[in-house]
Amino acid sequence: MDSRILRFTVFFLVFSFAEGWWFQSPQVCYGDLGCFSLSYPFINTFGKLPKSPSEIDTKCFLFTRSSSMNFEELVPSSLNELKPIKMIIHGFAESAEKQWVEDMVTELLEYDDYYVIVVDWRKGAAMEYLQAVANTRVVGAVLAQLLQVLRDENGFDPADMHIIGYSLGAHIAGYIGENFANIGRISGLDPAGPAFENTEPVVRLDQTDAMFVDVIHTDTKHIFNPGLGIKRRSGTVDFYPNGGKDQPGCSTVLYALMDWLSDADSQDLVSDLSCSHRRSVELFIESINTACLFKAYPCPDLSLSSSCNSCGTGCHRMGFHASTSMNPGQFYVQTNQAGPYCMEYH
Repeated sequence: MDSRILRFTVFFLVFSFAEGWWFQSPQVCYGDLGCFSLSYPFINTFGKLPKSPSEIDTKCFLFTRSSSMNFEELVPSSLNELKPIKMIIHGFAESAEKQWVEDMVTELLEYDDYYVIVVDWRKGAAMEYLQAVANTRVVGAVLAQLLQVLRDENGFDPADMHIIGYSLGAHIAGYIGENFANIGRISGLDPAGPAFENTEPVVRLDQTDAMFVDVIHTDTKHIFNPGLGIKRRSGTVDFYPNGGKDQPGCSTVLYALMDWLSDADSQDLVSDLSCSHRRSVELFIESINTACLFKAYPCPDLSLSSSCNSCGTGCHRMGFHASTSMNPGQFYVQTNQAGPYCMEYH
């Protein structure tokens, strides 16, 4: 076939597909949540628009020191005492009933008397990945409205709100920040990489989404690993434990696949593939009540992370106790291969 005809055919097919894509479903609008379109820069879902709030069915559960771990749905008017708010948001294909969520709630309430709000968007997270990515925008808008109610009707100061999001939950936290100003802090636990890595800041978690944004990267992409987490800097401070990839004690993708082929256990494969990704959560949970520092060294070039062992412009403390007073930047942390992960107590 003549090359000009081939080029024209390819162009025509792409153009026709794109035209059909936009014409059929350019945007969806969900009342006071607003409209969600596929126009740039929201092209990371390849034509997937967010499902409706009723389909996603986002729920929030409240935990306090005086409550048990029974899941009681949040009633905003019941929050009649002003105290700091911690909000926890799970990731793809998860729910609020994951063990790590319960562990984090327990550690937070041991540390201080908070209102801990646990978000459950399991229906939206259980859809295929790109649809779940699209759904995060609606979940973020719903949660922003909740925080607005807590501010306007209950008198809570946004500066006393701290959102902790894992994987896709980290980007939901970013969308909350896009819709609700002056949040005190967002902690992103290995924010999801696929469909977010090369996007504009408005599409993903970034340092403008709260007054302070700290991010822990544990499963970034490299030559032997597709990576479930985002590699690029996404916060005021970004921590890269053990260089941000292939966490000690976790199998690489290659070895995980080899193990799976040898014993055909799909559950083990899922666990192995998510091990480094999930480590971000484990590190954050451990950091809440430990006396250990999770000392983080400035590391402008992660390819030279082995030489990042001097405080230079100032060391940080990774995890729950990350400080807003330290210099922004990216930091290297060395950890053990199993819990307790922290290595430096002074």
